[in-house]
Amino acid sequence: MGSFVPTSETVVPTFKTPWIETPLVESAALSRAAGCRIFLKLENVQPSGSFKSRAMGNQILSHLRKPENANRRVHFYASSGGNAGLAAVCAARSLGYPCTVVVPLSTKPLMIEKLKAAGAADVIRHGETFFEAGSYMKEVIMQNSSGDEENLAKIALHPFDNEPIWEGNSTIIDELEKQLPAPSGSEEEDRYRGKALPLDAVLCSVGGGGLLNGLVMGLEKRRTQKQTVQSGSSTTGHAYMDITAPETTPPRAIPTAPSPIHLLAIETDGTDSLAAAIAHNALVSLPKITSQATSLGAIRVSETTFQYAVSPPPGIKVHSAVLTDAEAARGVLRLADDERLLVELACGVCVEAAIGDTAVAAAEAAASARAVAVSQGAKKRKLAPTEVSSDRDEGYGDDRSISTGNETDPEMEPEVDTSTKASSPVLNSKLKQLVPDLNEQSRVVIVVCGGSNVTIDMASEYRRLLSEGWV
Repeated sequence: MGSFVPTSETVVPTFKTPWIETPLVESAALSRAAGCRIFLKLENVQPSGSFKSRAMGNQILSHLRKPENANRRVHFYASSGGNAGLAAVCAARSLGYPCTVVVPLSTKPLMIEKLKAAGAADVIRHGETFFEAGSYMKEVIMQNSSGDEENLAKIALHPFDNEPIWEGNSTIIDELEKQLPAPSGSEEEDRYRGKALPLDAVLCSVGGGGLLNGLVMGLEKRRTQKQTVQSGSSTTGHAYMDITAPETTPPRAIPTAPSPIHLLAIETDGTDSLAAAIAHNALVSLPKITSQATSLGAIRVSETTFQYAVSPPPGIKVHSAVLTDAEAARGVLRLADDERLLVELACGVCVEAAIGDTAVAAAEAAASARAVAVSQGAKKRKLAPTEVSSDRDEGYGDDRSISTGNETDPEMEPEVDTSTKASSPVLNSKLKQLVPDLNEQSRVVIVVCGGSNVTIDMASEYRRLLSEGWV
């Protein structure tokens, strides 16, 4: 496809933003399960289907704004078969530029078709890993001559380790500043006074670390801006930013050291390069990716990510947590069932980190109660082989109960001694373990990073595997 070339009269080229401001919604269902207020930052509605629209979009803009690329044809190259590659194609195409993607041989046909459908100039398969694909892209593909390269700039895009990427992702914090509700009442004002945002925790997935880096950069920028406001006379913005009270109001004791905003960096077992780095107190490379959450499949996080994790800026505390693929699948299904959102394992893992094993504990409690009932001589009608239990969800996202007219007669149900009933499960999520002082009014944002490597059939398969004991 052709490339947009700014005219010679253009002094400072301007470009449209290749990403959108995404909604922030509070989830009643997830809030009840987590025991705190859960807000979902819906990055799954970005043009490319993931937060990578910000990352790759801003990286592309940073190149286009360079003086050496003015009045030149530009062709972008990305070595990613996942969401970064798709976002690069979507962003470049929306700005009028071609983008070629080089992917490993292991890239699923689903993603290759999506790259082509999005308008990739070419999709080339090579190598066993993204590193091999990237090396081939730079050393071979970008060195090839097509015979029409006069005044052509060939630009390689990195999927996560690039400062413009982090700056693009930091715009999530800019939007949260506007979208989070202002503190209500003096107690909340005091709780969030001195913080970068009226917020207790943020959960995000970590692959190479680009999203985590952006969130930390955004919070640090916000904290610096807030200090500037407090050092002056302005008291605009949320109430939690005000540092002076009306003369008629008695002064309240203000904490000198507010609690930090907790950033939970979530990985799956088999993509846990950040957790491994923290454990070794040094960057390490995983021998290979063994998780199904391939969008998190960076064998080594960026140096900046590691430094932020072990030594974050003031007002931020970073926690690392690793969950299984099965737990990530539960998160995927939870979003599908409760919020009608379909996301990848790489995204669902954050949801399950917030809810943890509370659902499992509840199921175990229910199973215990049923076992007690059975042991006391419960007389329940057995379903015929052709019948289906009314409380089984057979399809993706279908939580409707089906009345068959064959329910157990209440009079036939045995009375269960309440003293033998299992007690309500104690909240034991990764979130609660790492931030134990959360309560029902605490505010937690989950970055719903989205992702395109998922289908309804895949979600149905997750449900089947979980029903068979996948852990």
